[in-house]
Amino acid sequence: MRNDFYGLLSELNNIFNDDGGYKSFPIDVVEVSNGYEVYAELPGVNKDDIKLTFDKGDLTIECHPEVLKDKKYLVRERNSMKLKRTISFGEIDEDKLSAKYENGILIVSILTKAPEVKKAKSIAIE
Repeated sequence: MRNDFYGLLSELNNIFNDDGGYKSFPIDVVEVSNGYEVYAELPGVNKDDIKLTFDKGDLTIECHPEVLKDKKYLVRERNSMKLKRTISFGEIDEDKLSAKYENGILIVSILTKAPEVKKAKSIAIE
């Protein structure tokens, strides 16, 4: 879904676009036999501070890493901005979404809807 060109565009967007202070974070989207798995790197973020929403085929992951206040930083490289990513999936089974968070990695499992099989319809002749 994403390659180096799109990664570069994403970073340029973060630098030049004023989108309310949101910044991106790295993700992997893996196709599995019955859908997708999204792996999002969110180190230092508490599980309770992650907000997941799914609307009209779009998965949105939002959070705001905890910032140590009243500290004099000598080096500050960790992100302290709000983080947000949206990934479009289209038709999925919204009743079967699940997520877990381990060691700074959020894993969202997304199942695709089974294709609806319609039986052939018989047409009466008048």
